[in-house]
Amino acid sequence: PAGGFDGFQACCPDLCSEAAAPAPQPAGAEDSRSDPRAPAYDQGGPVEILPYLFLGSCSHSSDLQGLQACGITAVLNVSASCPNHFEGLFRYKSIPVEDNQMVEISAWFQEAIGFIDSVKNSGGRVLVHCQAGISRSATICLAYLMQSRRVRLDEAFDFVKQRRGVISPNFSFMGQLLQFETQVLCH
Repeated sequence: PAGGFDGFQACCPDLCSEAAAPAPQPAGAEDSRSDPRAPAYDQGGPVEILPYLFLGSCSHSSDLQGLQACGITAVLNVSASCPNHFEGLFRYKSIPVEDNQMVEISAWFQEAIGFIDSVKNSGGRVLVHCQAGISRSATICLAYLMQSRRVRLDEAFDFVKQRRGVISPNFSFMGQLLQFETQVLCH
């Protein structure tokens, strides 16, 4: 196959956008959440991982209507840069980590899992987000699934990836999740 953009476009046309003509929107998708100018990770709304667990981006966390439409009652903010937009409307917990190879995100796993469980046990729904909803928040959701469902990392990863295709925890986070897998599944 041809290399470069043309080859990529031939194999993955849905990942490419032509500057000339905007893609036709499906009927009824004219709201701000399907803005063709928004990056892929901000498209749509938060995705449901479990009935009480949603994953999304900073942009999703700032969309009050979108949050209310999902029945969100709490927000786990896995970033140091995104503001908590609706203090007083939702329960917030912040895990102020950066998305880089140096971060020991696993140090936060139990606290994050405890928060998600407390929201679940109170009948609420929690949005876990970071800036893009790709690495940090995905890592937290994966850790949660592994511990709560007693599944291996690859199963949890496939499960989340089917729902939010853009997830891609950084290499270090994947290593920490693999370590976490041995703790979760061997005890």
